Amino acid sequence: MTTIFNKIKSYFSEHPLPHSAMQVTSSYISGIHLSSKDRSLKSHFILPIEGGIIQPSFEKTNIKNPALLQKIIDGGVEKFNIYDHGVALLLPELSQRTFVFSFEAIPGTSKEREQLIRFRVKKQMPLLSDDVRITYDVLRSKKGKKIISSVARSTIVSDYENFFGQMNLKIRAVGLPLMSLSHLINWNEEKDFFLVNIEKDSFGLLAVTDSEPSLYRQKPLMIRKSENYLVERVQNIIQEIENTAQFIRDKEKKEISSLWIRFGILESEEEILSNLGSRLNVPIKKIESTVGLKLSQQEKKILAPLIGQLL
Repeated sequence: MTTIFNKIKSYFSEHPLPHSAMQVTSSYISGIHLSSKDRSLKSHFILPIEGGIIQPSFEKTNIKNPALLQKIIDGGVEKFNIYDHGVALLLPELSQRTFVFSFEAIPGTSKEREQLIRFRVKKQMPLLSDDVRITYDVLRSKKGKKIISSVARSTIVSDYENFFGQMNLKIRAVGLPLMSLSHLINWNEEKDFFLVNIEKDSFGLLAVTDSEPSLYRQKPLMIRKSENYLVERVQNIIQEIENTAQFIRDKEKKEISSLWIRFGILESEEEILSNLGSRLNVPIKKIESTVGLKLSQQEKKILAPLIGQLL
């Protein structure tokens, strides 16, 4: 499906997209492998992992137990039969930061643009380390230019590259789950919508108005188990959505017409959906409904970011 992001397929690499991709989260590892002839889906896997093996973080090492993680992943990678050993990797949302910036005009050279973006990022992250990779894409806007930029620490990206390198896998492109999901939505038809990605430990939201990105939000979610765990989690998510809707209403003078949602959790999400439906006065659409492949609904839901990344 064509969107204005059809060229934004990776954020930390300019290499052509490979035929295989994997997503790393704190609760599962998933992967898909496409045919080199027609890019049809040849194989896939979804592997649950125990808590603590992966701890997504912008600052600290993510992979806490490399040996156990490799043992888990080996079983899935065997299905791929990757002849060139190249894969795309979706980083956890909490391992990077993404921003949407508006400009009346931007500098002509890449160096000047990066300096400008770094300046804007540091206004929101004053303690930003020099050890970061800043990548960006420039989009035409009705009011000038918009830049969507992602920031990740070089050491974090290198940790993942080195880990998969030890498995004879080369990371040829690094993407982000939420932006990969955005490729599955027709922005020209929807125009004003929220895209929400909920993982076990994180919440990501992309606001789109007039078919342009307006805001990108990322928040950690509580993962402790308690008697009121689910209620508190739902309230947290709803509050974030309502706060963002009010912000867009005040800033853009726009009302969101739909909410696209993807649950990257292995448990049932029906109670969360029920609560969202009773609080939010907009149609709620599941992102897996856009996936036309012959997979179960659970597989479509979990694999949707990878499908958006490669297809």
